Amino acid sequence: MTGIPGVGKSTVLNELVKLATQTGRKMAVVNYGTVMLEIADRVGATLSRDEIRKKALDFQHQLQAEAAQKISQEATKTQTLIVDTHMIIRTAGGFWPGLPNHVLSELKPELLVLIEADPEEICARRSRDRTRVRDKFLIDEVVEELSFSRSVASACATLTGAPVKVIRNPAGKQLEAARELLQLL
Repeated sequence: MTGIPGVGKSTVLNELVKLATQTGRKMAVVNYGTVMLEIADRVGATLSRDEIRKKALDFQHQLQAEAAQKISQEATKTQTLIVDTHMIIRTAGGFWPGLPNHVLSELKPELLVLIEADPEEICARRSRDRTRVRDKFLIDEVVEELSFSRSVASACATLTGAPVKVIRNPAGKQLEAARELLQLL
């Protein structure tokens, strides 16, 4: 499951886990960035979530590869594993793929889901989020991120053969988005 920062992925996933528990569906959710942070911490590079994308690309690439291996191993332990990640990461050098070919080859996704919301809502969510250190952003940049994310999702679908589903997450509708996602699983 992917989406740009501020689209409400975590909120939708929290609702999904509640729904799955109520229906007896076994699933696990793993956050790709959290796994990368754990690996970075293990090698002595204690970072915040917002600092990873500012590190050298070769360092990010190594973290990304190790995280894919670890997550792939977790996939064998559950009926359904949902990976919470991004299609793209905005870096100083441009957009960096969240799911490059080496990660896709390791994870072997069966479905690619993009959570989306209106750009204005995403900007509002980002500005209210005091748990993160976000760069200043403009609505045009959010529109660009949404568009680029869809393009990368299309490329990922081509590489893996997995379908792409876009789920809308308007304000206050996270439960409906979670229900739609559960039906796909």
